[in-house]
Amino acid sequence: MRCCIGIDLAKRKHSAAVIAEGGERRLLDFEFRNDGEGFAALLAKLTEAGAMPGESGVCLEATGHYGRNLIAFLEARGYQVFEVNPLLTSNWRKAMSVRKVKNDAVDAEALALWLLAGNPTERRRTKSETDDLRSLSRSRTSLSHIVGDCKRKAHAIVDVVFPEFHGFFCDDFGRAGTAVLSRWGSAANVAAARVDSVEKAIREASGGRFGRADAERLKALAKSSVGQHSGPLAFQLRQLLAQIEFTRGQMADLDRELGRLVAGSPITTIPGIGTVCAAGILGEIGDVSRFESASKIVAFAGCDPSVFESGEYEGSQAHLSKRGSPYLRWYLWLAADRARRFDPVLRDYYLKKRSEGKCHRVAISAVVRKLCSIVFAVLKDDKPYVCPVA
Repeated sequence: MRCCIGIDLAKRKHSAAVIAEGGERRLLDFEFRNDGEGFAALLAKLTEAGAMPGESGVCLEATGHYGRNLIAFLEARGYQVFEVNPLLTSNWRKAMSVRKVKNDAVDAEALALWLLAGNPTERRRTKSETDDLRSLSRSRTSLSHIVGDCKRKAHAIVDVVFPEFHGFFCDDFGRAGTAVLSRWGSAANVAAARVDSVEKAIREASGGRFGRADAERLKALAKSSVGQHSGPLAFQLRQLLAQIEFTRGQMADLDRELGRLVAGSPITTIPGIGTVCAAGILGEIGDVSRFESASKIVAFAGCDPSVFESGEYEGSQAHLSKRGSPYLRWYLWLAADRARRFDPVLRDYYLKKRSEGKCHRVAISAVVRKLCSIVFAVLKDDKPYVCPVA
């Protein structure tokens, strides 16, 4: 590799540095915009500095989406693009000087030197389809957080306007509960409503599971309620319920699209991994060939234990490092909690950990690491998972 190129990414502009294999600084602190004109200016500068395609590597940090277009631009022109974990380069940059200096120019030079020194990097193998899948699955997670936040706010309002409502339906914000709250909004309004109207609302919303007796019981609760009637709170409650319903519709649309994207993947044959978890895991992992073993995936998810040892001291409590992708960690956790109910091997492993005195969370963390081995195997071999017979 004749030239090492370091690029520090930002939202509106990037900074580049070029260092030749002998250590010669051929380009430092070159800023260019994150657009077509800026990319063309970078290409001209790289040519001027002798950093030609096919014999030069580009090193950048794996941070967000800001470099996605630039990476595609450089790869299309023959440059090898490498990504590095920002946690590693942060310490490398600090070791370059005792001075406390951090700016785009220093970061770009540090990335070029990192590549020149032969430090750990990985060739970018993530396809645009994987980037899209990751973006969609993360969007789905954001929507679920919106629903959860709206529910918490709605619960707080119900605590004031109709506290006895909690627990009447199996889900306060299911179809029947939403039908009552969105129409009447407080215990006082439910108490004043005709029983026929309440019955019709809950019967239609529940598909006939609730009827006259339930309506009468709900009205009785409303009449004896200590809840306060508040027009503004009822208005806010209706808005929150409408937001929940709208967001749930978006999530359903997203689930259908995610199902289309992960259809046929062998990961969906693993018990406990449905459409959402499959899309999240595949989107975060990307090309499984990036990982040498299942333990690498465990570390990438931040599910590996931290190590605290110095001299004769050895830490007795090893917490998860949580240094990797929080999204992947969450998807694997959900999948493991479900898989241990359906997969005999994972169930026995979970029960074994519990019998050793491990709490539920620690036992599930152990199942996560075992599940990573299964995920790694089915993706590497591109074969469906065969669930052992109990």
